[in-house]
Amino acid sequence: MKSTITLLIAVLFTTTFFSQETTSVKNTVDSQFKTLFKNSNNYQEYKIVKKSDFVLLQTNVSDSIINFRTQLKSQNTLINSQKSTIERLKKDNKEINTKLTTAAAKLDTIGLFGFQLTKGIYSLILFFIISLLITLLFIFIYKFKNSNVITTEAKYNLEDVENEYNLFRKNSLEREQKLRRSLQDETTKNRGN
Repeated sequence: MKSTITLLIAVLFTTTFFSQETTSVKNTVDSQFKTLFKNSNNYQEYKIVKKSDFVLLQTNVSDSIINFRTQLKSQNTLINSQKSTIERLKKDNKEINTKLTTAAAKLDTIGLFGFQLTKGIYSLILFFIISLLITLLFIFIYKFKNSNVITTEAKYNLEDVENEYNLFRKNSLEREQKLRRSLQDETTKNRGN
């Protein structure tokens, strides 16, 4: 019996808890005016309002206005803060764009002898200089080989001339010796006579 009573009480309390619905009526100023108007008494074409209801409405409206003003101030503060943030971000964006433009210009140019040249012109100048150096190298090699051939030929000719000179000197010495001998022979012959 005790268990059935406990069960019955439990079922009653549960149904009571689940059967109650919470209705949330917005307590706006407009709804308060409508409620005040509906609860007011009529006198001819006028409405009679209780002072306590009027004071409560006035307090609620004042609170709503104060709350609205507070929210308005905080929203204005937030707007001003966001405006300053936007201005700062615009300034940062402008600086970044300037730096980006400068970096892109530096990336597209190369400094050579204090002048900023585009990469195409720099490549052209570099190609011209390398071509000129290669041409000068070939000219130098050609001149060197020519000079080397001429030098080798000159050495060979010098050796020939030295050989001829040595031969000529040898022949001259022999002739001179022959002439001295014949002079000596003539001098001895003339002395003997």
